[in-house]
Formats: sequence, structure tokens, C-alpha cells
Amino acid sequence: MGNRRSFVRSHRLLIQLRYPAVLLGALILLGITGCSKEGSQTSASNAPGHKRTIVFVFKVAGISYSAACRRGAEEAAKKLGINVEYMAPQQALADMQRDMIETQIVRHPDAIVISPDDSEAIKPVIAEAMRKGIKVFTWDSDSKTSQRIFYVAAVDDVQIGEDIANALAKAINYKGKVLIMSGGRGADNLNKHVDGMEMAFSKYPGITVIKPVLYNDDDKSKAVNMAIEALQQHPNVAGIACANSPSPPACGEALERTGKVGKVKVWGLALPSETRPYLKNGSVTGLYLWDPAQLTYLAAVLVNNDLSGHPPVNGETLDHVGKITYKDGQVTLPIRLTITKQNVDQFNF
Repeated sequence: MGNRRSFVRSHRLLIQLRYPAVLLGALILLGITGCSKEGSQTSASNAPGHKRTIVFVFKVAGISYSAACRRGAEEAAKKLGINVEYMAPQQALADMQRDMIETQIVRHPDAIVISPDDSEAIKPVIAEAMRKGIKVFTWDSDSKTSQRIFYVAAVDDVQIGEDIANALAKAINYKGKVLIMSGGRGADNLNKHVDGMEMAFSKYPGITVIKPVLYNDDDKSKAVNMAIEALQQHPNVAGIACANSPSPPACGEALERTGKVGKVKVWGLALPSETRPYLKNGSVTGLYLWDPAQLTYLAAVLVNNDLSGHPPVNGETLDHVGKITYKDGQVTLPIRLTITKQNVDQFNF
């Protein structure tokens, strides 16, 4: 009997000793499982049944250029068979864009493609996304010194500024005072456009650039008022070079209001749809641009290819476009257009 009681006590003691070990083992197993789940986010696009998601984040909503970019993202979603989402803050503010991107990082899409409102301010959030296994790219505007993988552009950003300035110089017979109007001060592509304009104008002894550059933050109403004020302050202005899409139609409206149509020439970047009446009546002289929907669609194609293990190659041909240029982390697409009074009706964007 005594031996039986001794056996029971020994058995209970063994269970008590073993239980913490079992509990500890279970907790360790749960911890390992939890860590594995978190780490697996970086390979989510390869998981069975996963539908790839690419998110585009533009500088600002509410302008025609942004609406055209959205159409390109929607087209990509249909043709590529993946989730392609498009969003933009209501104002062209770096903080608002950054907050929007941070929200997307929590969602953990496969890729985020950004048109930075401020090339420097966006760098920390790009680094955060990349650190968490989300591939980041830029399109339309760049953040070259960030950790983005590559930048998709329709043109060389400096060269297009030079081309605009040269076209305007020719329109004003290479003499007179000119104004330069742009969007946000921190937008890399716009700043490069302005650099190109200033370099080109410096080659013409008869042309004087009035400083400072007029920054309208991609707000057409603000652009109209700034243009009117500048024209009143500098009544002898011969031309206006425009680096962002809201500026040419805004300048056209300003010339109409001030009675200067035909007296001041305007060249820049803008959608034909929103500039058509100003081209027709001569308040805007000409435009260079590309179809923003096509640019966004092709950016989605290139990003999707990269996610599938096929990064861009210099000289490769994209369907219905032609050969791309890939150099120093930038993909340049052969899609630039020249838009004038004579051909504006050919374009439907």
C-alpha cells in the first residue's frame, strides 16, 4: 500500500515538472509560427491563389492629367488580369501623399508606384516600404536618390524643358522677356523641366528670363491668378514657358482676361482636351506631351514584368510603342507628341 502511494505521488510530481516544459514548447512553437507568417509577406505574390496588387500614388487629384493617369491604371487592371489601384491626395502636399503611402504599406501590396510631389520628402517612406518587402517604383516624376527600383518617364525631363524653351524662343523671334511657370517646388520632373528651360533660354542673348519662377502647386485657379498678376506687373512679357499641365490653359485664360491674346506666346506641357479652345483662339501657341493614360498603363506593364522576374532591358520593344531606353535606373518611353492648333482635334485625351 505504501509503495502504491509513493508511486502516485511520484507520478503527480512528474506531471507537474513536465507541464511547464510542454507549455514552454508550445509557446516557442507559436512564436516560430508567428515569425514565419510575418516574414512570408515578402513572398506573398508567389503564394497560391494570390492576386498581384500594384498601387499607383499620384501627386494630386482633381486635375485632368491625374484623371488620365487613372484611366491608364484601370486599363492595366483589365488587360494584365491583376489588381491595379490608383489614388492621389486632394492637394499637392508632400505630407498628404506620404500619409497615403504609409496607409498602403500597412496593406502590403506587391508594389507601389509613386509620382512624388516632393522628391526628397518621399525618400523615408520609400525606404520603409522597401524594408518591409514592398517593391517601390516611380513614374511621371522621380526621386532618383531614393531606394526606388526604377523610374518610368515619357521623356527626358531636362530635354523636354529645353524643347519647350526653344519652341517659345522661335515663336517670339528670339527676343523679349519670358516668364516660367511650374507646379510644386519639390517635384523632381518639374524642376528638371525648369532647369532645361533656363539652360536653353541662356543661349539666346535677346531673351531675358524674369525671376522668380511662378509655382502654382498644380492648381489651375491659382495659376490663372498668378499669370494675370505677372502680366500686369510685367506688361512687356513676350512669352510664358509652362512646366506643368495646368499652366498652359491657365495662361490661356489669363491672356483672354487681360486682352493679350496674340501678344504673348505660350508653350508648355498640357492635355489637348483641356487646352483645345486656347490653341484654337491663339492664346496657347503649342504643346509637347504624351498620353498620361498610356504612360501609366506602360508603367504598370513594366512593373508587372519586373515582379515576374523580367526587369526592363535597354532597347527591348513594348507592344504598340516601340523600343524603350533603359539607362541609370530610368526607363524612357518613345511616346512624346507635338500638339498645335492644326492637329489638336486628332487627340482624344
